[in-house]
Amino acid sequence: MNYVVFDLEWNQPFGNDISFMKHTKMPISGEIIQIGAVKLNEDLQIIDQFLVMVKPKYLTRMHKHVRELTGISNQDLNTGVPFKTAFVQFDLWCGDDCILLSWGSDDVTMLRENIVLHKIKTNRLSSWVDAQLLYAYERHGNSEQVSVQRAMADLQISPGNLTAHNALHDAIFTAEICQKISFKQGLLHYEDIRKLGPNPFLFPPIISFFIYENFQEKKRILYDKRIRISYCPYCQKELTMLKPERQQGDKFLALGHCPTHGAFAIQLRIGKYTKKNNITNFFVTKTITHMTDEIRLVYEEKARINREKEERYLAKLQAQQVEEH
Repeated sequence: MNYVVFDLEWNQPFGNDISFMKHTKMPISGEIIQIGAVKLNEDLQIIDQFLVMVKPKYLTRMHKHVRELTGISNQDLNTGVPFKTAFVQFDLWCGDDCILLSWGSDDVTMLRENIVLHKIKTNRLSSWVDAQLLYAYERHGNSEQVSVQRAMADLQISPGNLTAHNALHDAIFTAEICQKISFKQGLLHYEDIRKLGPNPFLFPPIISFFIYENFQEKKRILYDKRIRISYCPYCQKELTMLKPERQQGDKFLALGHCPTHGAFAIQLRIGKYTKKNNITNFFVTKTITHMTDEIRLVYEEKARINREKEERYLAKLQAQQVEEH
């Protein structure tokens, strides 16, 4: 059994440009431009390294922020290989008997999205562990999101001559953190520990994706008929809906039911983008997937939390009104 610690760098659209999602027909936020990884043996010793530059298909010009962060230029992108080629190389390098690790869920989510984008069939992500979660649970007893640099400082790991925001270097840093903590002990309890953090595999594959734009008032978006009403992706009948519940920030989850085809999960995300006249408008993505028991539990728990927050707010408001009178 080997462990493969991987890290990614990805390009982003300019100015929250939603044309990327329109072209890909996916709620995707970036395109991978670099894959770095190290392979560890059962004793957690680094036995091999992997690095490949990826030439993006859609986001072909480097975003200024990403360029400054990674040092990757437009010229560097032209030296890369297509994502399908890069992933096949990575997949073969990983081998059959290994567990994937990354720092947090962002990288595995981005990898999954790019795999779907390029229509690649693989089971490579079926065995994945969040190294950041193992660290946070052991060192702090929680699921707090901590940067690699902060964890290295905590464990007194020196970066040496390596720099952050290089996919290979960040993979090495993550591997060194794993070497410093009770990694294998954490793996024994990982099924319980992982419940503390986000699950990047919570939702099944996307069935339908929609994007709605040109909203001027953010607070009115959820009242729009296009957002409130959803239709069965198979028979186009209107779904019986449970209202959207805020999950985090501007992300919402609603549930829908079709008498013929069963239950669906409807994810909504509100974002903003800058039009050519420099006017900022809002957009909404709607993603429909099949329902699972775990999704229903997440929805019900968020509904309970949101209801309690609203009750506390109303009680506080009522108390203030009593004091004023």
